[in-house]
Amino acid sequence: MAYATCNMAFVKSDKNKDVFQDCLEEKKKSKATMAYKESKEKKKIIESAQVEEEESKLCLKKMAEISLSNQVLDIEKKLNSATTLNGHELTTITELNRSSSLYSHSIELVNFKRDVFLLGPQPNNNFGPSALLASVQCTKDVNSFGVIDPSLQCLEWKAKPQNVLLVKRISDNDVSNECKKVIQWLIEEKGMTVIVEDRVLVEDNFLFDDVFSSKYLNKLLPLIGKDGKRESVDLIVCMGGDGTLLHVSSLFQGCCPPVISFHLGSMGFLAPFAIDNFRAALNNVLAADVGLQLRSRLKCQIRKQVSKGSRGNVEGSEIDFEYLVMNEVVIERGSSSVTNVEIYCNGRFITVLFGDGLIISTPTGSTAYSAAAGASMVHPSVPGIVLTPICPHSLSFRPIVLPAGVELKVLVSKGCSKNEPRCSFDGRYSCFLSKMLFLRVTTSVYPVPCISHQDHLVDWFESLAACLHWNKRETKRAHTS
Repeated sequence: MAYATCNMAFVKSDKNKDVFQDCLEEKKKSKATMAYKESKEKKKIIESAQVEEEESKLCLKKMAEISLSNQVLDIEKKLNSATTLNGHELTTITELNRSSSLYSHSIELVNFKRDVFLLGPQPNNNFGPSALLASVQCTKDVNSFGVIDPSLQCLEWKAKPQNVLLVKRISDNDVSNECKKVIQWLIEEKGMTVIVEDRVLVEDNFLFDDVFSSKYLNKLLPLIGKDGKRESVDLIVCMGGDGTLLHVSSLFQGCCPPVISFHLGSMGFLAPFAIDNFRAALNNVLAADVGLQLRSRLKCQIRKQVSKGSRGNVEGSEIDFEYLVMNEVVIERGSSSVTNVEIYCNGRFITVLFGDGLIISTPTGSTAYSAAAGASMVHPSVPGIVLTPICPHSLSFRPIVLPAGVELKVLVSKGCSKNEPRCSFDGRYSCFLSKMLFLRVTTSVYPVPCISHQDHLVDWFESLAACLHWNKRETKRAHTS
């Protein structure tokens, strides 16, 4: 009996043990199943959240694009609804385009505001007391940015021109003789007031010509009166070469009256008119039957750092010197062995120049010193700034053309020696650039309005051919036996 009871107890214990093991296995399986279900549910929740986030992003992007597109359509409707655009309305539309920054349908523009209009500032359309740029007559003459086609720029007189400034090449008897003919015609035939510089009044060719001096010399007005004030000028007649026109630009550092240039110099690239036909040319100008070539200028400022902070900061500096250049500003090594300067564009560091110098030129100046240094020649109607290194140490540093609306700054490098580079403005005025000074260059709102002989393209290509002999070469000579 004892043996049987013991055997039954052993069997029961084995059964309990098997039951316990089965229960334990079932619990493990249920836990694993629950954990798998929980992880799967969590994964679904995460995936659904990601999908919702992507959908919300797409929705926001579409809404922004639709809003931007509607703004563009509103601007286009305003442009198309205008039947005539005078100078004020055109400037208003241009400012509207600038503030809205509607240059692309890209979503990047939604949270981005343009501070710089890359096409450059809208030029001042008033040229002296009597002249202005002809009004646009229809909206097809204006593109979506509110910019007038340069070929449609014409002279318009808001008042009858009376005062003519005659600027001539100094100490040249041939030019002086032609100048006297123009003066006589303007006074006798047109009844106009002729203004000249003081240095012209004391030239021997004028003083010792008894007939001219007795009849006309006392009728000429000096540009600067006895009270130190400048006479009002309606029109400028330039008689000389390119240097004479650069001198005109230096005289009018703000608003400049329209200029007609007669070729009487050595180069004459910027002087398309022949002096033999000065009567017909001036009659067309006075009748406003001519086109205008607006030659942009660069506003060059030498600024002095007056407060501590980032180098080249305009807000922490003051103007030490300012000049409007028609051709170029040149930074050259001076007495140093090399020019070592840093170049910034719109506040962003671009590169360091090691070389003989740097030329920053207008499109007009691209056919001068800049072309001699290896840069491309740019038509004056192209809004841009040409950056040309002079003999750089790196052969990969090639000339570039930047948009007219950028701001360039040139600073002396920190590791530069004590020798200071020199800045030259149109080859006329110069100053040294120390580490406390920096050069700031932007496009000026005051161009030089030059009167076109035929049209913008014809005048330019004829000057390239006649003055620079562009792409001219000898043809193959015939073989003679």
